[in-house]
Amino acid sequence: MNAPIAVSGFGNVAWGVVTKATQMGGKIVTLSGPDGFIHDPKGIHGEKIDYMLAMRRTNRDRVEDYATEFGVEFYPGERPWDLPCDVAFPCACENELDEKDALNLLKNGCQCITEVSNMPVTQKAMDLLVESGILYSPGKASNAAGVACSGLEMAQNSSKIRWPREEVEQRLRTIIIDIHETCLSVAERYGQKGNYFFGANIAGFIKVANAMIDQGNT
Repeated sequence: MNAPIAVSGFGNVAWGVVTKATQMGGKIVTLSGPDGFIHDPKGIHGEKIDYMLAMRRTNRDRVEDYATEFGVEFYPGERPWDLPCDVAFPCACENELDEKDALNLLKNGCQCITEVSNMPVTQKAMDLLVESGILYSPGKASNAAGVACSGLEMAQNSSKIRWPREEVEQRLRTIIIDIHETCLSVAERYGQKGNYFFGANIAGFIKVANAMIDQGNT
């Protein structure tokens, strides 16, 4: 697909997003840190992904090093949400994407925003994104894959077996597809067709409520 993708952060979470998105044909063009963000129009792949881990190991919270290493533009003290992109992955910290950022992303044609860090989108930005009708995945949906990985690990440990990487990937893919379909089907069932955010919230509530009822809490 080679779609331009904006990513914030450069730690383990951002590294995972960059790695998987690149494998699927996307082109990651930004990384960010407390010092600002870099724009790499050629895409972050190969040795550049490896360099992200090298940066992380230094415990220096700065992405300017990447700009120096690969000769790309560095924007000190700024966020990556001003640049045109098809998809945005906030992977850095809480409240890192505000109302102004949301407006910029929508103005520049962003089609999908996926929360990856914990509560990265402010309430006002959230309201704008939901109202816009673009695909907006809240962390409770997109981050469920991380919890699922822990579940798969527990299943292997309890069974005293070890699955190959390919099997874990396939099981995780099945789980993620199910989460996606659940969000959409629940949204439609409750009169909010296409509202991924609404579907994720209601689906999560129903799951918790059913679990409480099963345990005798009414």
